[in-house]
Amino acid sequence: MNREVNVTKRVKTLQGLRYCPVVLSANGRIRPDWVLVNGMEERHPEGAYYLEWREGTKRTRLSVGNDPATATARRMQKEAELNAKNHGVEVVPVLPQNGNNGHRSVATAVAEFLEETKLTKKPKTLTPTNQLFPMGCLYSNEINSGRTHRMSYSSQLRR
Repeated sequence: MNREVNVTKRVKTLQGLRYCPVVLSANGRIRPDWVLVNGMEERHPEGAYYLEWREGTKRTRLSVGNDPATATARRMQKEAELNAKNHGVEVVPVLPQNGNNGHRSVATAVAEFLEETKLTKKPKTLTPTNQLFPMGCLYSNEINSGRTHRMSYSSQLRR
């Protein structure tokens, strides 16, 4: 099984959109916006980075965004995953704690906003704010409890 993962960048060339290998600096990091086109280094600020690896004979590509540091981190993660599979270790995908792909729901964001508003504003400001949001969509799910506790402490000091 193949364990090699390449980082490419999809850029516009004279022949159209192409996946070009990235240029690495002396310390092994990706040089931002630099790719190899026909063996020559060229600067291309446009485009996104992709991971490329083989599963048997099938080539697989995965977009990892526009940040070269993220692309390097994802490459190392994918190499470790392929290495583990090659040694017979079962790989379990890592999910975020809240289970929704790293994104907050609107209800969670509204609940956090109201909690912060309650801690930082006077009660007469809070009453109209509570009327703006329907109470049916709220549920308590603190993601950033450290900030909430700090704000609670500072609001108690002001009283």
